[in-house]
Amino acid sequence: MGLKDFLLPFINFMLFLPTTLLCLAPAHNHLRERWSHAVIRLSILITCTAVALSFFALYISRDWSFLYLPAFIIIFCGYHFAMNVHISQSFSIFLLVCAFTTSISNFSIVFDAFLHPDGNLADFSFTASIFEITLVLLFCSLAAYPAAKFGGYLIDHLQQHDVWWSAGIVSTLFFIFNQVMVVRKYSTLHTNMVGAAYIAVMSIMFILLIFLCIVFYFMVSAIIKKAELDDRNHILEMQEKQYESLQQYLNEDAKVRHDFRQTIYTLKELSSAKDYNTLDDYLSRYINIVPQKNTQSFCQDNALNALLNHYYQRALKDNIKTDIEVSLPGKLHMDSISLCSIVGNILENAIIACSELPESKRFIHLVISKEQGQEIYIAVSNSFNGKTRQKNGRYLSTHKGGNGIGLISVTATSEQHGGSASFTHDDKVFYSNIMLVDKNEP
Repeated sequence: MGLKDFLLPFINFMLFLPTTLLCLAPAHNHLRERWSHAVIRLSILITCTAVALSFFALYISRDWSFLYLPAFIIIFCGYHFAMNVHISQSFSIFLLVCAFTTSISNFSIVFDAFLHPDGNLADFSFTASIFEITLVLLFCSLAAYPAAKFGGYLIDHLQQHDVWWSAGIVSTLFFIFNQVMVVRKYSTLHTNMVGAAYIAVMSIMFILLIFLCIVFYFMVSAIIKKAELDDRNHILEMQEKQYESLQQYLNEDAKVRHDFRQTIYTLKELSSAKDYNTLDDYLSRYINIVPQKNTQSFCQDNALNALLNHYYQRALKDNIKTDIEVSLPGKLHMDSISLCSIVGNILENAIIACSELPESKRFIHLVISKEQGQEIYIAVSNSFNGKTRQKNGRYLSTHKGGNGIGLISVTATSEQHGGSASFTHDDKVFYSNIMLVDKNEP
């Protein structure tokens, strides 16, 4: 037993460091602490793990390949708790990067087999380890920017955990394939065309995994953009309805103003004739035909005002007592689509919840205000039947086929704008509290 017997496993376990740092890139907007602090903590964790397992390999077992599993579990836990993301997202990313790096490790074994045709994996050389480190560092350096840009976009916008779990399964299959393809006796690669075929298969699988990542990104980004477009169309439809309502009011009002001169003449004649009964009846009928304005001005943001009017009219139609208080400046820096998406989802859920109660118990109270410079607060309380479904601290829909995706969307959109969302309830009231940061998008 010597220094080399310690360094070989240590170097291989330390490959988790660039691998894990690459995994942090997509989730750079969701770290629990500053980037530098997260890097330091994970570096210490990985180094301590590598030292402990290397000593174990040095004194207990020369074959240290089975120690990868505990190393994987320990480092993944440290990685996951360094971020504020769902485990499906961290698991999928970690397995994906590990699938790439284990593929690189297999190429390193081929390199070692070229140097030592009669050797085996248990005698993996120091030179091959340096070669493996170089390839892993090169790969992580090249992948860091696309991982941060494109992977970060998916982490920020894709909150459907089933999709992430599915992606994680694909990564796991590639990871398992790479483990199965590990060559332990180097002489196998020097038999006939086995070595060339092995390199070809591993290269194809490596390229295929890159291709699947690209396809996954474009498919998901198309779905996200379609959802955003649907939100915009929905808001435009509500604005159109409010415009039509306002236009109808203006047309009717113009007609009344046009006929008002004749009305004045009639009133004057009835007053001169002292026919007060007819005058009173005429005034009553005239009041009934004067159009009443349905559209209200809740705020100066046209899109949000249209959305609030839409749900306010829906609530009135369902006999829901509705109070809306909005205190916002004339111009917001954040896009109206995000704000409308949050408010629309919450009001949609609130109206549905109220509709299940007797009319006397239905109410919705909405407050939107901007405080402390850039912070926008949205608080909604509404009555409901007291029945809830929760899973892992998240509210699920109580309706058949529902999964609570509206509240997931509210939470995701809030986090995208540097804020947060929380939902609570008591016996018969459901509370939604959202904070957003109103700042210029970079």
